[in-house]
Amino acid sequence: MRGHVNEALLYETLCSICGGNEKKAWTMYGECASRCSVSVPLVEIMKEVMAVTGLPDSSVSIAYNAVKHSFDAYPFEYEILSHEDSCFPHSLRNVHFLYLFGNTSLLEGEYVTLLGMRGPGEDARFDAVHAVTELKAADVTVMTTLDTGLDAYISRYAFNQQLKQIVVLASPLHQCVPESQQDLMVNIANSGKLGLLVSPFAPCRRAQKWFAVLRNETIAALSRLIVVIEEKDGGPLWKLCDMAREGGCRILIAGSCVSNPVYTYASAYREKGAGIYRKNDLKKMFSADTAGKRGKKKDDGQLELF
Repeated sequence: MRGHVNEALLYETLCSICGGNEKKAWTMYGECASRCSVSVPLVEIMKEVMAVTGLPDSSVSIAYNAVKHSFDAYPFEYEILSHEDSCFPHSLRNVHFLYLFGNTSLLEGEYVTLLGMRGPGEDARFDAVHAVTELKAADVTVMTTLDTGLDAYISRYAFNQQLKQIVVLASPLHQCVPESQQDLMVNIANSGKLGLLVSPFAPCRRAQKWFAVLRNETIAALSRLIVVIEEKDGGPLWKLCDMAREGGCRILIAGSCVSNPVYTYASAYREKGAGIYRKNDLKKMFSADTAGKRGKKKDDGQLELF
């Protein structure tokens, strides 16, 4: 049986009972965990769940069955990570389970997060191509999103170059946001060892605009090195970078972005201690690493077809 499925089912059932109040649901989940084992099917701990929620078994069962139906409806094999897994990013506070499809072993190796804005300039596209090319040459995985603009451009180019990639979704594994990138998402899912989809959202969830917030928190927690190719003043990547830095992540900003007088945030962030990315920097960084110098990374897994 898939690991952590019973824990995830219980949590999502409590979320449904709490009307989507995840903080309250997580508190209830903790109360259940203090009374019984949450790794067993809910039917075996119904008495304890009823005591915590104050609801009859019929109400709990209705919520549970609806959630379980969504989990069971996935026609593909997927994995679930929880806080108990060594590869789960422990700085991730508002997400309690991650849903993975693809080659989860990519989380164990070297990867670099490449991100950019919705309407990138020509310099940013060139920088993105160079960065992907350098990572391919160094056999280093790229992590990004499917967001319209530079992220999707990076992901598509990486796929065409057969570069290993991790894509963090702003939707459950069965949905694609934006829909315009659905072909890319399916191609990555079907790319075997070259791709991994990561979602902080359970199968029973339906994508909403605010999901991008938790998606960004997930990226910040997973990232070890972020390269911001281009971002406008006040853009969401600056908050993402702030969260990532708190977790010890290194930040690089493309030189073309820092030198652009329009982007005052980029130059100000540079003064905070961020480095500058220039052509061939990633290639030099990783080619300089030997197997001994790279060291063991924190994450884990493995998966398959879409």
